[in-house]
Amino acid sequence: METRNDGFVLLDENTVPALILHPGGMLGEELKARGIKQKDFAAQIGMQASHLSALINGARNFTQAVADKVARGLDNIPASFWMGLQEQYNRRINLKKQQSLSLLVAGYSHSMETEPVAALASPAAEYGTKVNYGITIPLKDKDLLETLSKRMGWKLESK
Repeated sequence: METRNDGFVLLDENTVPALILHPGGMLGEELKARGIKQKDFAAQIGMQASHLSALINGARNFTQAVADKVARGLDNIPASFWMGLQEQYNRRINLKKQQSLSLLVAGYSHSMETEPVAALASPAAEYGTKVNYGITIPLKDKDLLETLSKRMGWKLESK
């Protein structure tokens, strides 16, 4: 559910936005806005430049120790802010996983018209070759995929 407030859309805890931004990206934008180079900031806070880069690119998460270092390096932004963003990001990622279903579609390649998923999984597969293709779909679309699978002769397995 969403509510409107002064032109902004407020999402409740169970709403997953289409785009979930990692808090490291916000740190990167803050550094840019302040004209601070990542390498210089990493040295300032006693962090390896590669670790800071991984954080900014979303490959690493904020921990309390990292949030404390970043807070010491950036005046007026406390560690609790970064940890709050990380917790919100983690909640949204977990909720998105819960609202999706991973399935394995298996079929025999015949042609793009009769086995589109098999053809996509392995376009060069020879006629009659069994191919598997893993997909993740929103739970609300599960019935549609099951109906389509029955018509196409695909086998669905939950991952």
